[in-house]
Amino acid sequence: MGLGQRIAQKAQQQSERIERERAEFNFQSIDSWVPTNSRVLDVGAWTCYLGQLLRDRKRCQMLGVDVTDARKADIPFQQFDGRTLPVQSGSYDVILLLYVLHHAADDESLLNESKRALSDQGRLLVAEDSVDGLWNTILTLGFHVWLRLITKMTRDGEFRKTDQWHEHFRKAGFCVRETIPLGHHIGGFLWPRNVLFVLEKQTNPAPLRQQTA
Repeated sequence: MGLGQRIAQKAQQQSERIERERAEFNFQSIDSWVPTNSRVLDVGAWTCYLGQLLRDRKRCQMLGVDVTDARKADIPFQQFDGRTLPVQSGSYDVILLLYVLHHAADDESLLNESKRALSDQGRLLVAEDSVDGLWNTILTLGFHVWLRLITKMTRDGEFRKTDQWHEHFRKAGFCVRETIPLGHHIGGFLWPRNVLFVLEKQTNPAPLRQQTA
């Protein structure tokens, strides 16, 4: 095996390790908010490793959707146009938008579609990179430059501060039940700090509770 092949193989192994660590980080982040045996739609499923964990550990009925087919796990999957979810109205107990909205050119459509596809008592779980404060902003922007170079993944949407996300979700017809700091992504100090928003439809609004790190 030549030097170039060894470098490519090493890079592939490193990428695989990060993808699996990312899936585990995401699983731990949302575990307590996803009921066992629930119907879960993972929007922006990418490798589908997270869907595999939810299926195997919590017996969830999974569907992964993404604009590209990069799946490496065998769960039900559909490609979509990034705007209209290919599912029936009210058909999911939990919908995941984990680090998706800042990549979306039309995040309002995704939020509206998520509201349509969510059952009346369902939860929308949104994770985003924190840009609250200068250092968090630098980490987040730097990480996405690296992500673009490594994976060719574009960022067509925008980052928002926590209070701006709250307002954005409210305008889309959701109330924020919890705002949970998740720490640095997959535990890396030079990776972005992440925030999980637990959303429900605005049917019976309740006071916002915000956890602190």
